[in-house]
Amino acid sequence: MKKILTKPWSFVWGGFLVGLAEVIYYLKYETPIPITTGLAKMFGSLEENILKTDYISRLYDADIHWIIVGILAGAFLVTIFERENKAWAKYPFSIAVLSFLGGATFGLGTRIAQGCTTWHYLGGIAAMSLTSLVVAMVSIPFAFLAFLFMAKLNVAGFMKHHETHATVKHCVELEYPTESLCYDPEYKPYKDPLRIILTAFLFLLLASTFWTAFKGETANSIGRLPWIEIFLKTLVGFLLGFGIAKTGFGTECAVMAPHSLHMPKKFFDTMKVAKITQTMFTGLMPFTALLIAILMLNITILITWIFFGWDIPVVVEAGKYKWGFHWGHLIGGPLLGIGAVLMIGCEIRAYARTAMGYLTGLAALPGFFFGYLPFTLYREKFEGLFFAKGIIEERNILELLPDIPYIQYGFAVLYTGILAALLMWAVKKGSQTIKITPKEYITLSTDEIFLKGLQGKKQEV
Repeated sequence: MKKILTKPWSFVWGGFLVGLAEVIYYLKYETPIPITTGLAKMFGSLEENILKTDYISRLYDADIHWIIVGILAGAFLVTIFERENKAWAKYPFSIAVLSFLGGATFGLGTRIAQGCTTWHYLGGIAAMSLTSLVVAMVSIPFAFLAFLFMAKLNVAGFMKHHETHATVKHCVELEYPTESLCYDPEYKPYKDPLRIILTAFLFLLLASTFWTAFKGETANSIGRLPWIEIFLKTLVGFLLGFGIAKTGFGTECAVMAPHSLHMPKKFFDTMKVAKITQTMFTGLMPFTALLIAILMLNITILITWIFFGWDIPVVVEAGKYKWGFHWGHLIGGPLLGIGAVLMIGCEIRAYARTAMGYLTGLAALPGFFFGYLPFTLYREKFEGLFFAKGIIEERNILELLPDIPYIQYGFAVLYTGILAALLMWAVKKGSQTIKITPKEYITLSTDEIFLKGLQGKKQEV
């Protein structure tokens, strides 16, 4: 039990915890987990209590989002169990700037695409949402282009699932420069001015949010929201944060991973991609985790729909324009892909990395604030440009089929079967590619698999 808590996990178990969080939330609220609007409301609390402005709060009322609180708590607890806060990882100023810009790009993308990658990838694909499938498809190539852009800037080596001190020190001894870019034994994080400023912003945000919660005047505040719901929402966030922090799971690397199978090894070496990242990508580890989480929610939706008469959740905010798929999704999707790569993690992963002490997470957080601003300041123009003119009215794939129960049930079961087949393929193909057994794939962490590969190469020499 001690080893389970103190050591990193396989991506498989990270995907399971994320999927469990989605299932719990869905069974209570009949919708996938919402994230990004909650952060906007937390920024509204910051404005109301400290900044005394209304740039965000003119559209999003000040409030607390217990799921985000839970993510932060779950990820922070992992650093306690593993006895390793990631503040030791030293990032250059340029990476902090890219993370800030990534947060801003992603934040704007969530407004235009009407949801983050968590909402569309984990929730939408599970719910057979036509909108979410389109958002995912258009975001993937732009995420890969952002990855190439990072390589052009000679910073692709910073794109890693986690910076683990023991692994990095081992790579320093082996003289692998791409694995140890963040390692500097002389670095003192508590003396880093940028880190101090960004950490202060985080504490101000949390302090203002909890003050709003304790005042008891908002929908999710203490005294208004029942304690059982506060506990449930925080638990859901905790499962997300704990699973992500234990593995490094993120939606952006998950959808990019299959592309790595078509890339020659020289391609990654030329871009100076960290070898552990190559192991993660070619092993399809984050892709497997994503499929596990999606499949768990999808099966839950299928069962509640067929046997209990629940409606399939609508994962699109059609609003007054009533369009299931509009031009905003074609623009917002690419922004989500680009932003996630630049800040080295999607939104929920950025929260987890923030709680773990990563400078990139701390830098991305205020980026979200500035990313929301164009939309909150010019909402009517954005809605008229991106939402008023739709492309397809149907919001779900099932709406494209005849309204005959057995046809729709049959398609839904086939859809679930395809997801399950993809998952089995990912485990088999991933384990074969990185030359480990399926059992090792499921039980070993990315760092353990990577170090095992290094030992094998050393013995061959």
